[in-house]
Amino acid sequence: MNDQHLSSGKVPLAPRWLPGLVLATGVVIAGIAGAQELQPAAPGPDSATAAPGSAAEPRQRENYPLQITGPKELVDLVAERTMIGRWRNRSDYDQIQFEGLFARVPEEVQALMRSEGYFSGTVEVRGDPYGVQIDIDAGARTTVNRVIVEVVGPGGTEAPVRDFALKRWALQEGSFFKSEIWEQSKRALVDALHQQGYLRAQIVESRAGIDVENTTAAVAVVIDSGPVIGFGPINVSGLTRYRQVLVENLRPFHAGDRYLLDNLLLFQTRLRDSGYFKSASVVPDLAALEADPNATEVPIIVDLVEQQRRRLALGIGFSTDNGPRGQIGFEDRNLFDRGWRLESALTIEAQRKRLFGNVRTPSKEDGTFYGFGGSLERQDIGGELTDKANIYAGLGRRRAEVEEFVSLQHQVERSAIDQISATPVRSFNNATVLSYAWNLRHLDSSFDPQDGYTISAQVSGARQGWWSDRSFARLHARGMRFWPLSKDSLLGSGTLVTMAEFGAVIADSTVGIPSDNLFRTGGAGSVRGYDYLELGVNDNGATVGGRYLAVASIEYQYLIREGLKGAVFLDLGNAADTLSGLSPALGIGVGARVKTPVGPINFDLAWGNESKRLRLHFSVGYTF
Repeated sequence: MNDQHLSSGKVPLAPRWLPGLVLATGVVIAGIAGAQELQPAAPGPDSATAAPGSAAEPRQRENYPLQITGPKELVDLVAERTMIGRWRNRSDYDQIQFEGLFARVPEEVQALMRSEGYFSGTVEVRGDPYGVQIDIDAGARTTVNRVIVEVVGPGGTEAPVRDFALKRWALQEGSFFKSEIWEQSKRALVDALHQQGYLRAQIVESRAGIDVENTTAAVAVVIDSGPVIGFGPINVSGLTRYRQVLVENLRPFHAGDRYLLDNLLLFQTRLRDSGYFKSASVVPDLAALEADPNATEVPIIVDLVEQQRRRLALGIGFSTDNGPRGQIGFEDRNLFDRGWRLESALTIEAQRKRLFGNVRTPSKEDGTFYGFGGSLERQDIGGELTDKANIYAGLGRRRAEVEEFVSLQHQVERSAIDQISATPVRSFNNATVLSYAWNLRHLDSSFDPQDGYTISAQVSGARQGWWSDRSFARLHARGMRFWPLSKDSLLGSGTLVTMAEFGAVIADSTVGIPSDNLFRTGGAGSVRGYDYLELGVNDNGATVGGRYLAVASIEYQYLIREGLKGAVFLDLGNAADTLSGLSPALGIGVGARVKTPVGPINFDLAWGNESKRLRLHFSVGYTF
């Protein structure tokens, strides 16, 4: 057997290569600080010779001066975890306690030194009730020179499972031996096997051999995976309004399927995102599994708190795109007592008035659902006044991070364009549009993403004569990417946000095509430095939609302090009626991102290179 630091093969664990054997449990510092009764002490200062205390905290009465010399990490530990360090500023200290505190110091400090890998060091303690001096001569630090990890049982024969577990091992060859990392590594191995379905996995042998003379450590662990465990029945509590089948249909697994933590977490996420529940907790019933040594499935406990059935919401707001806004909304989460969700609202903004209602059915076992609804809208933007109405019905499907929706929508539109020194041009368009939309969202957070990406794509079209004035096909795609940056990167630590958006309408002209199928851009969510939907086709002084769209953006966000980020950005894009006319408009600026529970509040000051104007944009969250 070679000496590679991780191995899944069987290795003899004979003590001949473990001189000065120290059992792992003897290295761990358990309870030396009496943590159950003590307050944490202030950390030591940066110097290796220190009187522990923090200038940032109010100074408390000092019961006795305490001076500690030695390596900084040990100075901090002694101040924080020894009894003598913790009681220094305790208000309930009595001098009669000093003798007991003082007597424990050598043992406590030596234990802390061993926990940090200093096995040959010495400590000298001097003092009386009026002052204590602790001098630490740490000596050489112990380095790990051999690591052997063996996975036995069925889990050891599954290479993906074994590799998944071994990647969690943190105490690598060449690193300093620290008992905390040693224990964390062992717990991580067991936890990794649990995540992959081996819920009975346990460590059967664990040894750390310390060679004090050569300041080296050799560690060995044997872990028995036990049998693979499957998902058992789900036991649901908290349902008063809905049938249990609504919950069961959101499961990404069936009884008997292999237990995987990722599927359990996905189940919990689906329940929380469904809109029916205030909270959802999904955990394996490990007590039931432990009670039956022969059990091959683990029951799943689902604890739910339902949302209120109906909700009336009133709101006011403001955005630089649409100005002041007032809204009244109504929601029913159990329409017709069938679990259907109704969402409706009337929104009044400076440039737009909109009334809509949408109904969505609960997801079936395969993730499919139905949706239908409609809206009425009046919009006055860029010199074009538009009245719109539409109704739709569709079938959707949600699987993990992907959602799809196929719909049939009938659009009716009446528009008027205020031409300069001329009579307004009026038009009436209608179209029955078949559409397919696909959305992928892979983010570390839906509210404040720092890493991940989103992609959305839509294909739609109408055929003249089929309740449509004009035949056309429409393609649209948009993607965002969040790139976390390390301190070593060119820009330093922070987040890089990139966005690209493209669209095209395949038709001879825009005549007869409702404006919802055409493209305009500009504003807080697209090309900053321009008014909302200012960029498009100029029609005698009015801005109308075009057949082509191209937008790109790059933004660098950097942390100013907790909850506040600065940003610099560059946006480029435009909409036009021909590809040759698609000349990009440039927007460049700076901004601030304020973290809130509903997403970041964005303040952007941007210069529009084509409009030659400086604009302030205000928005909440991201447009995915």
